[in-house]
Amino acid sequence: LEPEEEKIRLRYRLDGVLTDILFFDRETFGLLLSRIKLVSELKLNVSSIAQDGRFSIKLGNTEIEVRTSLLPGPNGESVVLRVLNPETIAVEMESLGIHPKLLTIINKEIRKPNGLILTTGPTGSGKTTTLYAFLKKIYSPEIKVITIENPIEYHIEGIVQTQTDPEKNYTFAEGLRSALRQDPDVIMVGEIRDAETAETAVNAALTGHLVFSTLHTNNAAGTFPRLLDLGVNSKVVSSALSIAIAQRLVRTLCEACKKEAVLAGKDLETVERILGDIADKSYLEGIQREKIWMPGGTECPACNGLGYKGRVGVYEAILMDGKIEKAVNENPSERDIREAAKGQNLLTLPEDGVLKALQGKTTLEELDRVIDLSV
Repeated sequence: LEPEEEKIRLRYRLDGVLTDILFFDRETFGLLLSRIKLVSELKLNVSSIAQDGRFSIKLGNTEIEVRTSLLPGPNGESVVLRVLNPETIAVEMESLGIHPKLLTIINKEIRKPNGLILTTGPTGSGKTTTLYAFLKKIYSPEIKVITIENPIEYHIEGIVQTQTDPEKNYTFAEGLRSALRQDPDVIMVGEIRDAETAETAVNAALTGHLVFSTLHTNNAAGTFPRLLDLGVNSKVVSSALSIAIAQRLVRTLCEACKKEAVLAGKDLETVERILGDIADKSYLEGIQREKIWMPGGTECPACNGLGYKGRVGVYEAILMDGKIEKAVNENPSERDIREAAKGQNLLTLPEDGVLKALQGKTTLEELDRVIDLSV
């Protein structure tokens, strides 16, 4: 809800893309804002500072949690309501969009008794959903799993979850240290954002714990220099880190209205260039390069004329092996790590994305929105 000079704009973020829904008057907005503040347990008479709250609603048998964020501005308070549906987190690992070859590798890594597994990507790229899917895959009553989050996005039965509170000096690093005293087998840290958390997470992985966490880097190769920049010793990184996974979310084409198109011009050049870099040609088996898929008409009831419905992940990963370990010990750049990882024959983000486009799951235009296909 975004107040403008004369009207209020309502927008939805659907599958990662903002869409205008309607405009309405200030009087209606005033009533709506008061109600939102009331149910979110926020201060009704305060409009000059940012406020955060939450409330929940029940739809059928499902409890939907709504996170409220208010931001003051010259035309009034901007309101963002983030809807968290617990059913959307119930994603099976096999449904994330991970290529079968990489899925086999990840399945092996997440079943090891110790090590550090990192997912990287920008905000909103699905990192937390991926980690939840990993936890769901390995969880059993025989192991203790603790998550340290801010905020706790979804409540998971059988898992101990704790929420950080920086105002009370309860940080990710402090939460992680406390979790280690709780006899855990597996720990998920919402985000590694400082040297203290990085050091503690790495040490936890070296002392017999399986640790999952996220980092903000643009690609999998960036994980290694980032950890070194945070002050983690290169030999410790080599010993602790098992795999770095980078991801993006792209909208999937609506199956009811998508249509074929001939692959030509710049699109053909882009596809040929990216596929030409794939050393392991088994990835290309069954892939047709002559055609591409496009969104359908604007009258489709299945997707409300958007042409897209739902999202799928695009992934890349780099395993810790001898070549990567050697590179890490030489203060590497991202380029050095990428070169060292070539022998692993795992897909890069552009390669995985283009294969998904050729399979009719998404479009090159949608890929270009979240991935630099020119690299």
